[in-house]
Amino acid sequence: MLLPACAVAQSSPAEVLIQGGHWKRARALEEVRLRENPNDPLANYLLSQIRNAFGEQETPLPLAEKAVALDGRTAKYHRQVAEVLGVMAQRANAFQQLFLARRFRKEIDAALALNGRDPQALRDLLEFYLVAPGIVGGDSNKAPGLAGEIAKIEPALGFLAEARIAEFHKQAVEREKLLREAAEARPPSYDARMALAKFYLEPSHFDADDAEKEARQALQLDGTRVGAYAVLAETLAHSGAWAELDSTLTAAAAAVPDDLTPYYRAAERLAGDGRELARAQRYLKIYLSQEPEGNEPTAADAARELEHIHQK
Repeated sequence: MLLPACAVAQSSPAEVLIQGGHWKRARALEEVRLRENPNDPLANYLLSQIRNAFGEQETPLPLAEKAVALDGRTAKYHRQVAEVLGVMAQRANAFQQLFLARRFRKEIDAALALNGRDPQALRDLLEFYLVAPGIVGGDSNKAPGLAGEIAKIEPALGFLAEARIAEFHKQAVEREKLLREAAEARPPSYDARMALAKFYLEPSHFDADDAEKEARQALQLDGTRVGAYAVLAETLAHSGAWAELDSTLTAAAAAVPDDLTPYYRAAERLAGDGRELARAQRYLKIYLSQEPEGNEPTAADAARELEHIHQK
């Protein structure tokens, strides 16, 4: 989720935690809140997001729908229904996808009717135009206009939206340029720096030095989020800077003790490079020592990676 900077000050404590990727901490707050008041629309909305992040398939939609039933005048509740439907569509067959796409469009239109300046809802609609079939309203030609609307709200988010369009059209040079503009926009954006860092980790244009540079810039913006540490761990594993890698992993565990993703990313890179496999195994076992964070590799992912290393 990408929130404009101005929205963070208006967010609940759990929403601020979610923006920082701290799903487990947000879950602890909202599970209590929902038990105390099952008809709290915000708690239902947030738990829908949280459970979606942990890969649950049964509860996110009913929770989001209940939030809308309790308060249908809040745009983000409709947006959450749409986003859950979008995730469901990724697992559905072709016929089900058409039904889900129509429902998605209805809910995202409702969200934008209530708040036309919600950048996340605009970004969701942009994604719909890019990937949905024409029979339900998909039309990639409409995406640039939405990117322009997002840019009016926050420039960095607008550049990120344009970069997504370039990615869809397989325009790597243009995408890199737009990600660079997002990273250098004002006010500074951690998410934009991280998007550029992750671009440099993709196999077709892998550049460990540039990825490391962008991750260090992101870390200066926010040292309480794990993403920059994870990219640094991966690049240092690739370069074989073992002492610096271990000190980075230690720093990451101190800064974000409930998210050990940097260990996973370092192990994944070592396994991909085919070296220091014993070190990679050790890192994966550390990763499995606690519940993975939401929207990060699952315990099953780590177990598969361990088995892959064992076979090697």
